[in-house]
Order: sequence, then C-alpha cells, then structure tokens
Amino acid sequence: MNIIGGKLKGKKLVGPKGYFIRPAMALTRKSIFDTLQNIIDNASVLDLYAGTGIVGIEALSRGAKELVLVDAKKDSISLIYKNLNLCNLKAKVVLGRLPKVLENEIFKDKQFDLIFIDPPYGKEEHIERILELVGKNKLIKSGGVISIESEMKAQFNIPKDFKLYKEKKLGNTKITILNS
Repeated sequence: MNIIGGKLKGKKLVGPKGYFIRPAMALTRKSIFDTLQNIIDNASVLDLYAGTGIVGIEALSRGAKELVLVDAKKDSISLIYKNLNLCNLKAKVVLGRLPKVLENEIFKDKQFDLIFIDPPYGKEEHIERILELVGKNKLIKSGGVISIESEMKAQFNIPKDFKLYKEKKLGNTKITILNS
C-alpha cells in the first residue's frame, strides 16, 4: 500500500492485517485524485470511514493543508496514527460512529473544501444521512466537493444541497463526485 502522488509518492504505509478494513485501491485513488487535482492544493479535508488513512494522507501528499480523519474502529485509529507518523504528518484523528459523530461539538463551525465518504461495502445505508448532516451542519464550504466511494450496486439519493458532478465506475466500485 503506497502513496501514488505528490511529495510522498512511493511512500509505503502500514496496511491492515485481516479483513476488517478495505483500503482504497491505487487505481481508485488515482481516478479520484485525477478528478480532484484542481481543488486539493491548500484544501481542508475530512476523510470519513478513514480506515488506514491512505486517502487523507494522499490528499496531504498532494498539497492539502488540513486533514481530519474519522473512523469507528480502534484498530483503524491505531493504523492511522502509525501511517501519519511514518509520513511525519499531522492530522486530527477522531474515533466515532458515523453518521452520529458528525453532530459532535468538534465539528461545530468547521467547514471543509473536500469530504471523502468511503463506507464498508454493503454498509452504504448511512450515505444519505451523512450527506444530510453535511448539508444541515454546513460542513462543506460553498463550492466544495464530496467524493463517495461505494459498491456498484449501492443506491442512495443525493440531497438538494448537492449536485452530481461526475460518476465513475471501476470494476465493482462506483465513485460519485458531488458539488455543493
């Protein structure tokens, strides 16, 4: 599991042992970051369902200025800290269940340029609620972008606060990019 772009390109990260985490594959990350390349520089990034932290770390490698990573599993949080330390990077790491954690005080008055939503495959039922909370709590800046990685068969409605910018299909993965 390596960083594929930016100042940390080629840096090897610690991957999961077992199947409790499904890190974003290199091809998927390349596709996402090719689409988002014009907004990464100096972006404030929120990575939900962060897993190993690879997507958020990739964003920092490519020029993002701030990163918040959220995951519900202590094993994931441990991996995220290991990978941040390996890369000598700083980020805010939050242990909490989605979507509930988005109502936490730590997100009050906080806005992001870019939000990644990558729930475990087969567990995409929270995507709509997360999008509702992002809109209601104004977690995304005007003109911000949300990248959703889901299983191809996952179905979710896009709230009126957001517009579909692009949808890509890569094998069993669907990448949905929204604008605020």
